[in-house]
Amino acid sequence: MPRPLPVLAAALCLLLSLAASAAELRHDLVRVPLTDPAKVEWLRQNRNAFDIVREKPGVEAHIACRPGDEAALREAGLMPEVLLRDMETAYSYGDKGVGFGVFHTFSENVAFMDSLRMQYPHVISAKWSIGTTYQGRDIWAYRLSDNPDVDETEPEVLIDGTHHAREIMAAEFPIMFAKYLCENYDTDPAIRWLVDNRELYLIPVVNPDGFVYNETTNPSGGGMWRKNRSPQAGGQYGVDLNRNYPKNWGYDDSGSSPYPADITYRGPSAASELETQAMINFVNGRQIITHDSVHTYSGLTLYPWGYVDTPTPHDVAFQYLAQKMTAQNNYEYGRPGAVLYDVNGGTFDTFYGTTTFHPAIFSMSNEIGSYGFWPPEANRPIEFQENLEAHLVLMRAAGVYLSVHTPVVNTAAKAVNPGDDGTLSFSIENESVAASALNVTVSVATDDPWIQLGAASRSVGSVAAMGTATLAGNPIPFSVDAACPAGHQVQLVVTVHQPGGGDVDFPLAFTVGAPQLIFSDSFESGTTNWTLSGTWATTTAQYHSATRSLTDTPSGQYTNNSTTSARLNGTYRAATLRFWHRYATESGYDFCQVQVSANGGAWTTLASYDGTLSTWTQVSLDLSTYAGQDLAFRFQLTTDVSVLGDGWYIDDVELQGAVAPFTMSPPVALAPLGGAVTGAQPALTVANSAVPGGGAAVYGFRVYGDVACTQLVAAADDVAEQAGQTAWTPAALAAGAYWWRAWSGDGTERTALTAPESFTVQPFVSGVATGLVAGLRVLGSAGADGARFMLTLPASADVTVDIHDARGARVRRVFSGSLEGGERPLAWDGRDGQGRGVASGIYFVRAQLAGQNLVGRLVIVR
Repeated sequence: MPRPLPVLAAALCLLLSLAASAAELRHDLVRVPLTDPAKVEWLRQNRNAFDIVREKPGVEAHIACRPGDEAALREAGLMPEVLLRDMETAYSYGDKGVGFGVFHTFSENVAFMDSLRMQYPHVISAKWSIGTTYQGRDIWAYRLSDNPDVDETEPEVLIDGTHHAREIMAAEFPIMFAKYLCENYDTDPAIRWLVDNRELYLIPVVNPDGFVYNETTNPSGGGMWRKNRSPQAGGQYGVDLNRNYPKNWGYDDSGSSPYPADITYRGPSAASELETQAMINFVNGRQIITHDSVHTYSGLTLYPWGYVDTPTPHDVAFQYLAQKMTAQNNYEYGRPGAVLYDVNGGTFDTFYGTTTFHPAIFSMSNEIGSYGFWPPEANRPIEFQENLEAHLVLMRAAGVYLSVHTPVVNTAAKAVNPGDDGTLSFSIENESVAASALNVTVSVATDDPWIQLGAASRSVGSVAAMGTATLAGNPIPFSVDAACPAGHQVQLVVTVHQPGGGDVDFPLAFTVGAPQLIFSDSFESGTTNWTLSGTWATTTAQYHSATRSLTDTPSGQYTNNSTTSARLNGTYRAATLRFWHRYATESGYDFCQVQVSANGGAWTTLASYDGTLSTWTQVSLDLSTYAGQDLAFRFQLTTDVSVLGDGWYIDDVELQGAVAPFTMSPPVALAPLGGAVTGAQPALTVANSAVPGGGAAVYGFRVYGDVACTQLVAAADDVAEQAGQTAWTPAALAAGAYWWRAWSGDGTERTALTAPESFTVQPFVSGVATGLVAGLRVLGSAGADGARFMLTLPASADVTVDIHDARGARVRRVFSGSLEGGERPLAWDGRDGQGRGVASGIYFVRAQLAGQNLVGRLVIVR
């Protein structure tokens, strides 16, 4: 039986106070079981006397034992098991010399951010100090936005790190996040939108004194000092800054400690520490909406209240935000008392619960990673990627952000087939926890030549914070060409016109006819289609279709603290991923993850499973939001530090979707262009496209009465290829503005449509196109294959067009005959009258009509 609490607690305080005075402390990592209720209660009552670094309720706790801790635990009957002797030495990066290896010391952290400012001054501000510490060090802050040197009125987000000095990834994550935003700002539209429409504040190191102290005691990393370095009673040093905030400070002696020797010492009074005061003053001077305080290491996402396990008035919003933030990393989320233990004097209780100077902040705390305070260097990018999406979610949640997902396609036959008419709807979700979206509109566009949209935009109205709207009541009509190949994947782009901000595009897709099977594997022929890590292999112990399946552990149970995967070789344009599986993992801690990487980008979790599924079950995952992208896939098993299981079995994997993309290039529109004035029957002209493998191409043309290209006025398909360029003339068009597009193909497949080009039909009077002046211009740059020209005629005329060299000698007659008034495209293939390629040099194109000579200059370079 454990000793009586008051006696043992007093003894522990004395013992640990003396131990804490030692010049250096070595820590040993031990594991204690949490299966005996009496012993669990004892540890809860005495938790502030120990350095509990990780806890799995009902299973075990990991404790960093100082001298005397292990003996005290044994005396209490908790039976500690040593996992790691001398954590400081084990955690150090001594093989790299002085310094923290790939991680950054305090001065390196500051220099890293200074270098980002030098490289990306249009994204990140120069540093400024929000206050100084007891030892006089600055606490640096940075702003990331489209105008980083200007305080604008955009929704504000705060990410801080390193309240606790030994948590190296808490210092690394903010600077890695800054680097990611800076590097992707100019190339990723989604990142650009976030940076343009938010103000992100970063404070990477809240506790520089404690951080530098660890550099002093353990210059190669591995220091275990947690608190700041202010002097305290009894010759002790340091306050736990995450127990020093004023809201509910000192609520009880379980959620924080009144003893200066304890690592959770809350300080002599609320907000007694300069670092705490600096953070409070900074937040009080701003209008922060969402906030995360980064800590390590437990794989948790926490939110208020911390001092008691009671929901706040905004619990629904906190749950929504936590669910979004953990969708990719599978962190456990909830209030501290529900998933770990109560904490009073914590950051998020004050930022959320104190509203004198600002509204309630949706303040979170992420305990990132699972590999210790000083993880292996290889884990730095892993732990960053694990938490990247969570913090993009945090930024989106601060203000209105509308996303699109879940396409719904309806036809009379309930399936989309060639020749069908149908409607398209989808969901529009407002991912903000704080702001409703007003006057929302969306538009839909496609370059698909097999589809004709009947409308391009819809008004959605208002979408409440965390709310969802659909187009179900007013969907987008469409029609499918009767010649569309079965299995064709239609790709669309939905543009959400974000209130008060720029537009954001979201890809969607649906399949016409029965989807094509583009990959399948029953694992009967081994694993040649896969790249495996860990012990992934086939097994005959379990299978859906005889006689094999793929599993992470062909024999026995999986191992602790591991991440292994089976990656499908190659990439695919897929619409659906299907597979059969069963699994047995520790519920809530060990996860079976299905992940996708689009166009070589970061891995994203499509689905996650944990616990036990004892029967073979088929899964079908929709990939419509990845339309048109080259997708890689993997099955990944991640495990924590304890409790093993049989693992994951997978069989009969299938990908359905588009065949290999058609590689023929779309044609180039030649005329009419740029709103050109034409007659009632303009010749829509494109440069010819090359068919892969040879042969003549065919072409299609579309004429629309609106810029959104939903009002189809005229169309032609499978127009035979003509020499050099191909033209099609529609039936007479009424006066007005028009837009046209074209495609090319091999008779079976079609390219995407060209970008819309505009022209204006003006009436003719006796063969005269009103408003036109005769002219000749060279289109684009000449090349080895010749040049293109545009001849403008105010009326019908007999025309000759010749190419002359620099001496004036005629090289080739390009055209001779009668042309209707309007803009008429012509081309020269770069050859002379005998079909030979001309030499490099200066040439002139001369058009003669009705007594006029029109001349253009061009240069051929071979």
